[in-house]
Amino acid sequence: MKRGSTKMAILLATSVLSVFCLVSTELCRADSAEVLPRGVWRVGLDNKFYFPTGKRFDPDGHTEDAAVDFNTNLNRRAFPALALVEKFFGMLPGSATLGRSIVDFEYRFNILEFGLEYGITDRLSVGLLVPYWWVENQVDARIDSATATVGKNPFLNAIVPLNMPGTVPLTTADVIRLLGPGLDINGDGRVDIPGYDYKRFGSFSGDGFSDVEAGFRYQYLLTDRWRLAVTAGMRFPTGEVDDPDNLTDFGRGDGVFAPLFRLNNDFIGVKNLILNATFRYDLLLPDTKTLRVLEDVNQPLSRIKERVDRDVGDVFEFEGSAKYEFFKGFTGAVLYKYGFKLKDDMQGENGHSLPSLEAETDSTEHVYMVGVSYSTLPLYQEKKFPLPLSFSLTFRDRFAGSNNVLKSKYLAFSVRAYF
Repeated sequence: MKRGSTKMAILLATSVLSVFCLVSTELCRADSAEVLPRGVWRVGLDNKFYFPTGKRFDPDGHTEDAAVDFNTNLNRRAFPALALVEKFFGMLPGSATLGRSIVDFEYRFNILEFGLEYGITDRLSVGLLVPYWWVENQVDARIDSATATVGKNPFLNAIVPLNMPGTVPLTTADVIRLLGPGLDINGDGRVDIPGYDYKRFGSFSGDGFSDVEAGFRYQYLLTDRWRLAVTAGMRFPTGEVDDPDNLTDFGRGDGVFAPLFRLNNDFIGVKNLILNATFRYDLLLPDTKTLRVLEDVNQPLSRIKERVDRDVGDVFEFEGSAKYEFFKGFTGAVLYKYGFKLKDDMQGENGHSLPSLEAETDSTEHVYMVGVSYSTLPLYQEKKFPLPLSFSLTFRDRFAGSNNVLKSKYLAFSVRAYF
């Protein structure tokens, strides 16, 4: 059976489960095999305050600027039409340039996650995770024309060598118009050089729901030493995806359905200590999207749009953590996670492969987290506090990775209420 057909069969099976079973962030992502007692509800809010970042990891795991692909010599590689200028004026191949682009990105994120859970039995919990994202990309862009060899000539209404009388270098605004609707050289209101039809290159901000997750957790073993559970569910493509016509935006979702599978394993044989090992598998299902077809993964400009059959690479995560209750209700935790994503499979309208869209789509990440939490549950059980609540403060750092994964840190504050 083909990979896509297998995924669709799993989608149907998991969808049936997800209609009846929902799971929140604590069930889907946390390092625990814990389930809620029968009849108990838990409502949670998590707010992740990201530190600003303008860095990502390259294919070799080294840190680079997130805007590195936009810092380039604006020659025929960036604008292929300059090859015609070189040919017409007898210039050496590659010598015609508009200068050099100097671009800087700084991403800012704030993610709020709402979770709702319910204990159906003492072994089975269900729930729902609804994330809401605020995303901002502050863009600083300019053109350094010191190395330019060609420019615009209003009298000739063309791009010509700078040594011709009346020729001036292109400004930053001129190049941005080339990326968008096109360039009007002589100012008569008509486009003289067609553009790429991208939206205006500049700072981006947006907010909205990300992909909603739903599922269940079943605790199949509970002894005085071990607590084991399996979690399954579905991620739904409710978040806005990356816009192929916007070079500076940041998508809030993958745009595909994804069955979710987790194995949660707790060792609880030592008083006040919980050691956890969790395995996660996200099976991203095929879909079809309109994308810009690039010639090179490191050359982000393309006029070619095509309906592409995507099979987005699946995601695997391995996580280990330790929690220790130092005092009644006070807990400290440390966590390490390694994750990797498989390469995307992209096919064009006629079934041809698109290697430039597949390149650098496999990735890795290494993450550590440290946190503290406090729960009023012991006091509530002793009837010394009116409500069972829990609060936590967590610092998370993605300190290593590969293939365009952002180098990011955040501080998360969480609150849970039980009723």
